[in-house]
Amino acid sequence: MIPIQPFSFFAIFLLFIAPLIGVVLTLGLLVKALFFWRKKAQKPVRFFSRKTLFITLLALICDLWAGYLFYMTASVKYEFALEQHYKESRSHFVLSQDAQYGELLIPKGSLISRYDAFDNGEPQLPLSLRGLQAVRFPHPVQVAGMWVTAMEPPRMELAWDQQIGPVMRFDPKEENGYGKWVYDTKRPTISCSRGDIVLLEIPLIDHDIAKEFGKPEPDGPNARFRPSEWGVQECEKGQRPIKVSPAYTGTAPKKPWFQL
Repeated sequence: MIPIQPFSFFAIFLLFIAPLIGVVLTLGLLVKALFFWRKKAQKPVRFFSRKTLFITLLALICDLWAGYLFYMTASVKYEFALEQHYKESRSHFVLSQDAQYGELLIPKGSLISRYDAFDNGEPQLPLSLRGLQAVRFPHPVQVAGMWVTAMEPPRMELAWDQQIGPVMRFDPKEENGYGKWVYDTKRPTISCSRGDIVLLEIPLIDHDIAKEFGKPEPDGPNARFRPSEWGVQECEKGQRPIKVSPAYTGTAPKKPWFQL
């Protein structure tokens, strides 16, 4: 049997046992009041004895505590739902104007899916492309020399048949036997078809990890998004189109009635 720590027992008592005691005592007092009114019709009966007064006081304290818990729980639930609303509205949306993200100008009307670990659901936080995960463009856009309709790095969906490159291959002899992606000099481009999913090799961009630790990554024109440095691994034929989550259309949750 696992022993219950004193603090844990105290927390359980406050959160569950005390409100339950209040409910039981209140119901008991209501039942007693019912019998009191029946007996009063027959002969005088004293309702409030010392014991009844003590039970009433105890029930009142427990009921007030239960009401406070309900208030706090509902308030926290509302605040959490409101934060989620703001986070979702900035995670899945349609661009209302052209936006520069690193080397790429993402056109107005693009469907954006992103995740920002630094977005805590603040109501006034401006829209950002930081943490970009996937984009569905309103029309074909040239990215890394390829015309695409959607991207989910390191994957892109081709808008039509085209020769794409530069092609890269993995050379296991590079980097002292650890292997490295290098440009394929024998096959600079490959032929791919409309709707093919292109798998890319995206090199890491050097940055000061220690200096940026705990801070949001650069956004806008300064974002570390450089398609000019990407290389093609292969074309994946017969794959499903890149799925981008639909724009969030939810509304802000309503305040609890006791906060109006």
